[in-house]
Amino acid sequence: MKKKILVTGSNGLVGNALRITSLKYPDYDFTFLTRKDGDLTKEKDVENIFDKYRPNQIIHTAAKVGGIGGNMIGHADYFYQNILINSHIIHNSWKFDVKKLLAFSSVCVFPDDSQILKEDNMHNGPPFSGNFAYAYAKRMVDVQIRAYKSQYNIKNYCSIIPSNIIGTHDYYNIEDGHVLPSLIHKIYLAKKNSTNLEVWGDGKSLREFIYAEDLAKILIEILGKDQIPERLTVAGKQQYSIREVVNYLVESSNFKNDIIYDKSKPNGQRNRQSDLSLLNSIFPNFKYTELKDAIKDSYDWFVNNYPGNVRL
Repeated sequence: MKKKILVTGSNGLVGNALRITSLKYPDYDFTFLTRKDGDLTKEKDVENIFDKYRPNQIIHTAAKVGGIGGNMIGHADYFYQNILINSHIIHNSWKFDVKKLLAFSSVCVFPDDSQILKEDNMHNGPPFSGNFAYAYAKRMVDVQIRAYKSQYNIKNYCSIIPSNIIGTHDYYNIEDGHVLPSLIHKIYLAKKNSTNLEVWGDGKSLREFIYAEDLAKILIEILGKDQIPERLTVAGKQQYSIREVVNYLVESSNFKNDIIYDKSKPNGQRNRQSDLSLLNSIFPNFKYTELKDAIKDSYDWFVNNYPGNVRL
């Protein structure tokens, strides 16, 4: 009998990548939840979903997400909604005897002064103040999984800690989206209106990126393992400066006007380099999509789908 995998947040960036990647895994029976299936902030809705689908395994990607702009003005919303969503999903996974759970945390959970982002150091200090509420809500994924493992002796529940994820079907709001989708929207409009491109900060901050379809493959492959770690950082193979990302995007879009780095705007954390020892031990020969190619795919999808099929 096929294993039943339930995917939350299936209309989002990772959810859509899982839809695409799932076609290569016919031995699994995938169910992709959308908001039409219920409100994950409401416990009864979540309970009804679990009772209806009775999944064996879950990939929980649903969340209220945004970039530094959104986080800075919406701390309460980001905390409240994510605490509710994650609490309901983890609790009902235990209640309905789900055997394997991959629940998304975030790279921003790590202490602000961390030089290397290693799974076991997650709780060693306060996170970056600009997104503290979202970061603490995402840390609670790890805390709740540990609590349920301690009390109920469950095994294969894991908090997934991804780096910046890029790909199609992202959230492209200029003010509170993540860095790349916001830049894609900005450069599209700048090119259309023959204006300059304005970028927040000085462009020197470093980030890791992973293509959503690479991440989707890793997630499904992890579910096939006999044992799953309690927490796992998933990131691309190296860091890139925001300036490098902008240059790739300029090349992909054939943008000709000037680029203005607005140093009055926040840079965010300067450095987020992950320790990928655990990931590399599980997938020693994984082939990542090159960042340049991932950015090109992401930009082309936006252009071909704007504005009707683009989340703004």
